[in-house]
Amino acid sequence: MNDVPSAADDRAAYAGFWRRFAAYAIDYMLVAVISIVLRIAGTLIGTIGDGEFTLALLASYFFYCTLLESSPWQATVGKRALGLSVTNRRGQRIGLARAMARFIAKLLSVLTLFLGFLLVVVTKRRQALHDLIAGTLVIRDGTPHRAGWVVAAVCAAGGVPVFGILATVGLVAWQEMTIRAQISEGLALANPYRTAIDAQWRNSPRDFTGLTSESLGAGLPVRGSYVEQIEVVSGMIQITYGARANGAVAGHVLSLVPALDSQRTLAWACGYGQPPPGFEVIFENPAGYTDIDERFVPSTCRAVR
Repeated sequence: MNDVPSAADDRAAYAGFWRRFAAYAIDYMLVAVISIVLRIAGTLIGTIGDGEFTLALLASYFFYCTLLESSPWQATVGKRALGLSVTNRRGQRIGLARAMARFIAKLLSVLTLFLGFLLVVVTKRRQALHDLIAGTLVIRDGTPHRAGWVVAAVCAAGGVPVFGILATVGLVAWQEMTIRAQISEGLALANPYRTAIDAQWRNSPRDFTGLTSESLGAGLPVRGSYVEQIEVVSGMIQITYGARANGAVAGHVLSLVPALDSQRTLAWACGYGQPPPGFEVIFENPAGYTDIDERFVPSTCRAVR
């Protein structure tokens, strides 16, 4: 017995390659916009790494496709805009498990150098490789639409300025992310200085004016790939960026200022940030010793708004 309704036996009832490509283009532009917004937000917050961002993006796209294709819409935004829907072999709405299997099977269509998508051109029901594996169909709703290749061309043409804007915004976000990585190198190089100062302070508490680069002794890192020098002045660690650092931070300083609590325990205030609760910095206006643009420093080194 045929598991597809006889009304759907006409090959024209199934979505062709160009119409499906146009739907992918619409979905891609939508996901691209969202990903750029998330990337910028993560960059500004300074707490989202590349690995976390990539996983979040993949998870978002996974649920975007699977939840919408198994919903009453039976389609992503792109497919719905072009009058397409995803069904099982009987033309019925698919469940979430099948939608997930279809998405995962798309990896095989990609791993075959995208040849899995081209099966749409030659298979009877215009199924891609992932449709054959998951037992799904992509059907048209019968509403008159422009030819798929026309829609795809319009999407591509309209996407040029959109992607131009996204590329520009993305470049700015990428630059800020790169600068933040360079700032992180300086803070990592400063960690041994913090440890050495803390050890000297605990062993023989005294006036911070005696804590200098010379008093700490040799063996501490002085420069790095993006750090021109690290110097200790009256217990304050000053990181000067240079070498191969971005021009936005080269020649600028990020300072770590000592802070004490009532027990004279040592802590630190980074850049424009505040020391931990209960601690007070030993210098007035500690933020005045840092001149790097606040956008580029970690959130812990920023002023409280």
